[in-house]
Amino acid sequence: MKNTKIFLASLLAVFAATSCNLDKYPDTAINTDEAMESVADCQAFRNGLYSGMKYCFTGAFVYAPDLQTDLYHAVKNFGNFQGAFYHYSVTASESMANTAWFGLYGYIGNANFLIEGTQKLLASGKLTSSDEALVQQYYGEACYIRAHMYFNLTQYFCEDYDPGTAADKMGIPVVTKYEPTGDASKYPERGTLAATYEQITDDLAEAEKYITTAGSQNSAYVTKDVVAALQARVALTMHDYDTAFKKAKELIDKGTYTLVSDQKTYADGWLNDNLPETIWQAAMTGPSDTGNAFSYFIYNTSGVEGEDNPQYVPEDWALALYDKTNDIRYASYFDTREITTPVVGRLTLLVKYPGNPKLYAAVTNYVNQPKIFRISEMYLIAAEAAANKAGQDGVASYYINELRSKRIANWTDQDYSGVELMKQIREERVRELFGEGHRMNDLKRWHMGFSRSAGQDPELVQPGANYASCTRPADDPYFLWPIPTDEIQANPHIQQNPAYTNK
Repeated sequence: MKNTKIFLASLLAVFAATSCNLDKYPDTAINTDEAMESVADCQAFRNGLYSGMKYCFTGAFVYAPDLQTDLYHAVKNFGNFQGAFYHYSVTASESMANTAWFGLYGYIGNANFLIEGTQKLLASGKLTSSDEALVQQYYGEACYIRAHMYFNLTQYFCEDYDPGTAADKMGIPVVTKYEPTGDASKYPERGTLAATYEQITDDLAEAEKYITTAGSQNSAYVTKDVVAALQARVALTMHDYDTAFKKAKELIDKGTYTLVSDQKTYADGWLNDNLPETIWQAAMTGPSDTGNAFSYFIYNTSGVEGEDNPQYVPEDWALALYDKTNDIRYASYFDTREITTPVVGRLTLLVKYPGNPKLYAAVTNYVNQPKIFRISEMYLIAAEAAANKAGQDGVASYYINELRSKRIANWTDQDYSGVELMKQIREERVRELFGEGHRMNDLKRWHMGFSRSAGQDPELVQPGANYASCTRPADDPYFLWPIPTDEIQANPHIQQNPAYTNK
């Protein structure tokens, strides 16, 4: 219990971004020699790690990078909510960049703490065979969480992983041991992108070895299938198409997770967080145990129909991708409503995160459990990986058609190839994953820029350069978030991303 309280206290400090030393003990922390003395200690600390997953896969962790792209328009008088990302005025003191950097490194520090503790217990020779299996599982889960947090950091702060140049690109500091120090000369440097991804893949290999829990729909814990799903996503990011295809296909072929084809079932799955195609879903237990909200896209404090107050609305080009009559995703993700504030008019809103009724008492808080991996993403990964392999256009087309046949009524299979095939895959990722935080890193992986569209109603969207009229080139240095000023000032070895000054 003592260790659990310490973890939760340090977790709160992490998300307040109060420490800029990646190796520093939280004020309430204790040495690992005084912790992890039993299987119960490991389990309590592991449960604390899981309790934080609902924060780092919801809210601005998801929509801030999307707001940088061509998916949304800010309406007039939108109040500049998360505006720095939308209109490209982010600086090194940006609070969300701070939260992402220090928050995710906080999880890495706690994962390191658990890894060291489990290793000491396993080396003690005092565990029963059943306890040893439990501790090995906890060790594997900690390795997985460390890998996922490092991967997410690369998505915010690093360039695309190009196998030919990754050894020359900046990664992020890799810290694998919980060794607090006040000596700034020992603080970690960024290292290379290749070294960062080597750590990620090594951790996932350890997780694959020691996590034995079979996958199940809507799992609240890391299972063997969750490990495979992250391996597929990481491999696609690394342009390792053989591994990406292999891992995605294995999950698809298992048949554990079924693609939904009924519109009511699909919409209910997003409302009540019970989609049968979800591989891992961070748990929330009730109104007092929730993650971050998605209220910027609706925001209705009264709960009265017609009093929605959206700050951002989907761009018209994205809405036009859907077959509005036959595609079950359209009515599940979007709704057209009369708006009276902050503008007056008729607009189509994002309603993908309506708020799970079990997670609020009266009026919705727009909080849903994050579906960190769904089997539909594996179809998209398999398709993109196959499309990048010689002679595999037919295989790529198969996976796109399989997904569309479940989402679009009366779909007729199509054969795609070459440029048209990749266009179809890119468009399908927008349709399927809209609002799930993938768009920026898709653009980075494809080395593509963007131009925002005219908007649903040009009279209702915020005009101006980098607002409604925003064009960003491929590989724009502002696609990377800044290393926080606090980190730059505390760590003499850290380097800032090139687009930013240290202010």
